Amino acid sequence: MRKRCGFTLIELLVVVAIIALLIGILVPAIGRARELAKGTRCLANLSGIGKGLLMYSDLNDGFVIPSYNMPPGTYQGTAGQVFDGWPAILERDGVVAASGGLINNIFYCPNTEGIDGMAGGQTAYDQIKPQGYQDWPVQFLTAGGDGATKGDPVLPMAGFGDSNGLYLHNIRCGYWLNAQNPIGSSPAATASAPACPYYTQTVGYGPYGDGSSLGLVKANTFSRPSALIVASDGMYMGRQSVVRLGEANRRIGYRHLGKQVTVVVNGVSMSFTKTISNAVFADGHAEPINNADFPHANVQAENTGNYSVLAAP
Repeated sequence: MRKRCGFTLIELLVVVAIIALLIGILVPAIGRARELAKGTRCLANLSGIGKGLLMYSDLNDGFVIPSYNMPPGTYQGTAGQVFDGWPAILERDGVVAASGGLINNIFYCPNTEGIDGMAGGQTAYDQIKPQGYQDWPVQFLTAGGDGATKGDPVLPMAGFGDSNGLYLHNIRCGYWLNAQNPIGSSPAATASAPACPYYTQTVGYGPYGDGSSLGLVKANTFSRPSALIVASDGMYMGRQSVVRLGEANRRIGYRHLGKQVTVVVNGVSMSFTKTISNAVFADGHAEPINNADFPHANVQAENTGNYSVLAAP
C-alpha cells in the first residue's frame, strides 16, 4: 500500500484557520502592548521632568520655573520677539537635557502624533483631542497672543545656544504646563498683578494699573504639593477650566490606554478601555489620571481630593 504524502485540502484549511485565529488574537495584544509601552515611556519622561523642576527650584532660592519670560511691561508678543519657554530654560541651566532630536527627547510624549497644536492658535486642528506639541523657544512672526503666527527662533537669546547666544535647535514639547497664561489679553488698568492660582505663570506680563507685572512663584506657597498637577499630556498651557474629553479648547491630551472596564447596561455586558493622561506633580512624582478625575479649576470640590490644578485650593 502506498504511503500518503502531504496534506489533504481539509487539513490545510484547518491549519490556515488556526493561524488566522492566532493572528486575530495576537495582533490586538501586540498593539495594546505597544501602546502600553508608549505610556510607560511617557510616564518616565514626566518623572524625569518632575525631578528637574525640583532641582531648578533648589538652585533658584525656592522659586518655581516660569512658563516663559516676557519683556517687562508687555502683555502680548510682537513681531520678531522670542520667548524662551520652560523646557529651554531647564536645558539652558543644565537641569534637564533635551537630547535625542525633536521627537526623541524627554519633553516629547511618544503618542503626540505630530500635530502642531499651536499652528493656528489654541489647540489648532483638533479641538476635541489635542495631541499637539509646542516648540520652544518660540518666535512671534506677528503681534498677538496664543493665536498669533509663530515660527522657529532665529534671533540671539542671552544664555542660550552657542557662544554667540544663538539658539541652534528647538525643543519639541508634547506636555501641557499648569500655568497662568494671560498673553494677548490687556491687564486690568486699575488692578495689581494677582497672585498665581496655579503652579506657575508667564513672568513679566503686565503692566497692571499700579505698574506691577506677573512674577515668580515660590514653591513653599503650595498647600498640597503631592496633589498639585504640574504638567501632563497635552500642549502649551492654561485652559484649566476645560480639561476633560468633549470640552472645546481644552489642552489636556488623553493619549494612553488605561484599565479595561466592564459594565452591564440593561443586562448587556460591555467592555471599554479608559483613556488616561500621564501627569507629574509638584512633589516630583508622576502617575496617570483618568479623564473623569482630572479636576476643573473652576470647580472647587474637584481640587480637594487626590488631584488639584490649584496651588492653594
